[in-house]
Amino acid sequence: MQHGESFRAMNTDIDILIETDGLPPLDVFVSIRLLFEEQEQRFSRFRQSSLLSALNRGESISDGRFLAACRLALDAYEFTAGLYNPMILPALSDAGYSRTFPEVGGGSPRAQAVPDPRACLDFGPHGVRLVEGQLDLGGIVKGWTVDLGIELMRRRTPNVFLNAGGDLRCEGEEAEIDGWLVSISDPDGGPDRWEGPMRGALATSTTRKRRWTTDSGEAAHHLIDPRTGLPAESPYSQVSVWGQECWRAETWAKAVLIGGPAAKDACEALGNRLLTARRYVAGSPSPAKSGEGVGG
Repeated sequence: MQHGESFRAMNTDIDILIETDGLPPLDVFVSIRLLFEEQEQRFSRFRQSSLLSALNRGESISDGRFLAACRLALDAYEFTAGLYNPMILPALSDAGYSRTFPEVGGGSPRAQAVPDPRACLDFGPHGVRLVEGQLDLGGIVKGWTVDLGIELMRRRTPNVFLNAGGDLRCEGEEAEIDGWLVSISDPDGGPDRWEGPMRGALATSTTRKRRWTTDSGEAAHHLIDPRTGLPAESPYSQVSVWGQECWRAETWAKAVLIGGPAAKDACEALGNRLLTARRYVAGSPSPAKSGEGVGG
């Protein structure tokens, strides 16, 4: 029997599914809610009381999970060759994303240098502190929280599914399916780009959502290219990555969207599977027909 729970956290929808013969595991549902709330209290840049805000004000942070997230971010910077960079917060704010998304508007994107996070994060006996710049761990933390949640749920049952706004991970299987049935929607509202059973992690990044109009009247989005400090210009409008861990899949989805075909090749060389949707340009093939298969 399948039991489910949904709630809002990290400004997105969280969906939990558990397949079990027993009663609904209410304690597991409560634990996942608490996990997301604790992570948001650590990492939200929109809460002045968060540990991330404290770090960006110049304080040292010694919390174990905060330190772990910073190290994941440095790992991601390395394995994406800098296409993922957690130091993009000033550029993101300049572009207009300085408030929770329902309030976003305006902004003046400008080309700017994004510093190397290895030179910005100083790990010492009292925790971590910033030497320069400002840190944003939003996306990678969302994927990592999905991983933490799955491991927590697997202590009770092997058949579990957790989706945080399109960053998901599933283990085991649901009834009558070898895995969990998952679909990837089309960024332009067309038919689903892929549907099938899976296990593991799947993360999707797109420039078709979280868009707004800047002060100059131009469109901007939330994916900053750390090589320019500007919203990324990409041949893709959406990238989905299927891997083993959600935080890695989430990082690669953004890196491929920002870095284009070269980043796609690097991601696939590590054993990940991808589905890309090409950005529509007048006169080009329909975006609904120009993607590449997630199983490919």
